[in-house]
Amino acid sequence: MRDLYHPLFDKYGVDLVLQAHNHNYQRTYPLTYNPEKASNPVITNGFTTGYNSNNDGVIFATIGTGGESFYPLDGTAPYMATQLDRFGFLNIEIDNGNPHTLLTGSFLDNTGSEIRDYFTIKKQIQTKDANISPNSETE
Repeated sequence: MRDLYHPLFDKYGVDLVLQAHNHNYQRTYPLTYNPEKASNPVITNGFTTGYNSNNDGVIFATIGTGGESFYPLDGTAPYMATQLDRFGFLNIEIDNGNPHTLLTGSFLDNTGSEIRDYFTIKKQIQTKDANISPNSETE
């Protein structure tokens, strides 16, 4: 699956991939595909919270924290920014600004009272026609 999807995510500028099934919470640093060894992707930004998607790779988040129990977290892969075995949810907010859009992800515990992980992705808005602003109406 890595060999099939990760190159496509890179090619088409995907910023965030949300997935589940594993019963825990994990979020990677921004990554690009490593064709030499898919299980060892390239970390493009080692910061833990703020990313610029025009320069960074894909962030993969696994939010499987609504199950009956957790899968054990045996160690941490070097490309993981954070991982938790807590019940909770990922809240995503998007601020559609001009010229930048900001996505904010906050993982909260199941009571909603404590933020356990936080990250932002900032992306510059690009239009196909330089004469059309992103907020203007077109026919």
